[in-house]
Amino acid sequence: MSKHKQIIKQTKTSIVDAIYKKTDHMLKDIHSVSDLFFSEMFQALRRGETIEIRGFGTFSVQFRKGRKGMRNPKTGELVNTEDHSVVVFRPGKILSAAVRPIVEKDSPDAEK
Repeated sequence: MSKHKQIIKQTKTSIVDAIYKKTDHMLKDIHSVSDLFFSEMFQALRRGETIEIRGFGTFSVQFRKGRKGMRNPKTGELVNTEDHSVVVFRPGKILSAAVRPIVEKDSPDAEK
């Protein structure tokens, strides 16, 4: 097995196309619903709300305190970071269980 696994990337468009192929809905309607879905998530996170999608995971906003005296790895220059918020995703049990066999199959220990 090679050291570098090829990364397969799903985009919003590819997901919308997959839904279109599996349903009787019009493509523009699926695009509209997906745009609205992500817009609602975006707005909820901007308000500091937590989004829980059972079985999939939880999105939340967490506060990060600024740090002083850090070094820029490229220039070595001392820099300070300000207090800021970040979006954190915690996978649900069902999602974690679904991807666990993939990781175990691709791990170096699996070849033994």
